[in-house]
Amino acid sequence: MAFPTLIILAVFLLGIAANQLPLGTDDLQFENHENVPGFHIDFDALRLVQFSPEEDAVWITEKEKLRARAAGQTFFDITSHPHLGSFSPQDRFSYPDTAQATDVVHAVLPVLSTTYLAENLAHFSSFRTRYYNSDTGKASSEWLLQKIQNYTNELANEEQRAMITVKPFTHSWLQTSIVYTDPTTVIGAHCDSLNRDNPFDPAPGADDDGSGTVTILETYRALLVTNYVPLSPLEFHFYAAEEGGLLGSQDTVAAYELAGKRVKAMQQYDMTAWVKAGTTEAISVMTNGVDRDLTEFQKTLVEAYLDIPWVESAYPGYGASDHNTWSKAGYQACHCTEGRWSDMNRGNVHRATDRIDISAEFSFDHMLQFSKLAVAFSIELSSY
Repeated sequence: MAFPTLIILAVFLLGIAANQLPLGTDDLQFENHENVPGFHIDFDALRLVQFSPEEDAVWITEKEKLRARAAGQTFFDITSHPHLGSFSPQDRFSYPDTAQATDVVHAVLPVLSTTYLAENLAHFSSFRTRYYNSDTGKASSEWLLQKIQNYTNELANEEQRAMITVKPFTHSWLQTSIVYTDPTTVIGAHCDSLNRDNPFDPAPGADDDGSGTVTILETYRALLVTNYVPLSPLEFHFYAAEEGGLLGSQDTVAAYELAGKRVKAMQQYDMTAWVKAGTTEAISVMTNGVDRDLTEFQKTLVEAYLDIPWVESAYPGYGASDHNTWSKAGYQACHCTEGRWSDMNRGNVHRATDRIDISAEFSFDHMLQFSKLAVAFSIELSSY
């Protein structure tokens, strides 16, 4: 049996020096982009974009792609990976009907803390934007990578440290992604943000997807503190450029696919903080673009370990988050989010108002439930 490993894959931007900018700057005009410092966008670059699995991909400019995002459309930008899924994995995994590692999971759950969630998200959402072709997008990913490395250096015991690899995954844009491999369990979130009306405007991205990023960061911290050692590989992925059409996860998954890496399960965390007023707090289990068996196992873990129930929901578009990339490549993936599609934080995401202080509906206690789920998913699937 291969030596168990714990890998942190940070999918970030390329190496441009960056300084953190304050949130409160004047509005910037979309058309006047040449005068905007700290951004690196070729609006005329042609991109191959797929808006639906039933439709052929079309060539559009980067500017047209941004306009599609402004209109609320989701999609795959397949320019670099038009054949993703051509080497689909042959393995298909089954999952237990009941929770199996209850003693281990219950030992970790009390270590999770809203204090760390709040502190880390306050800093992560203070970058003016985490747009993947911006200097502050790169700076935010560098901060995240350093935070992960600090946790590892300060909290991991000798046995854990011997199996942990933290590495950035460099792309053809500024931001980087962060990764880990036999069959492997993958926990993911995306670390970029976007102001959909103007990519040069503030995009703190507290909920989308700062909340998911910090949710699984807290999971990683708790596993270190409790000296958890996986029996099979466990990876935490932080994807860049999700808002650009799942670019970071496509680079990552394409590399895994070509290398023939076996992935036992992938779980994506995208928006975990919002509880709409007047609704019942719940974990929303997404039902489209996912593996049904793994999704049922995810429900089992909610019932076994969380204080709130699950509900089902679905996205209206294609390529809604990075789990879709894994599914497209033939891997088994699942996804959970803060509430039903109709109850999500849709009034603030992709805007300057996606902040932690925008409303009492933004809940760190709700985020904590997702960290609990990530702990359970990590341990249950890496314990054999």
